[in-house]
Amino acid sequence: MTAPLAVPRDTGSVIAEEVTRYGRLQLETGGFLLAASGTGLASIVAMAGSAGITRHRLAFQVSELALDQLFGFAADRGCWVPAQFHSHAAAAFLSITDREHGLRVHGSTSAVVPDFAHPPAALAAWSWSRFADGCWIAAPCPLAAGGGLEVVTFDEDGVRGY
Repeated sequence: MTAPLAVPRDTGSVIAEEVTRYGRLQLETGGFLLAASGTGLASIVAMAGSAGITRHRLAFQVSELALDQLFGFAADRGCWVPAQFHSHAAAAFLSITDREHGLRVHGSTSAVVPDFAHPPAALAAWSWSRFADGCWIAAPCPLAAGGGLEVVTFDEDGVRGY
């Protein structure tokens, strides 16, 4: 990453609203943040859709094909994917499953949104970790930035407007 991760001010509330929708059904959900190449400003939130997406109370999984669709979209838009996020029923922490099966790419950030039925919109209330040198380490909360936020949905069927 060339700059610290930053997001538009309404990013937390947009993600919290989506998390609430599934959390009230006792299901985890998640997605990714996309930034223009060479920047740390993640101005696109990609929410997980349904095809190739598995949601349970203690699990959120994205298929390889759904990831391929998302990363192809990012490349076509001149973006990269600096961060992933997903919800937990209670506390914000990286579980063993998260640590072993999240995107373990050097410099990638992972956020966990707690209390999925009533999640906080404040990004500082989430857990932020970065994968570096083969392990997950605590990461700072993204900076708040101006600018608009684009929200899309991705899954095995492609990427579309939210």
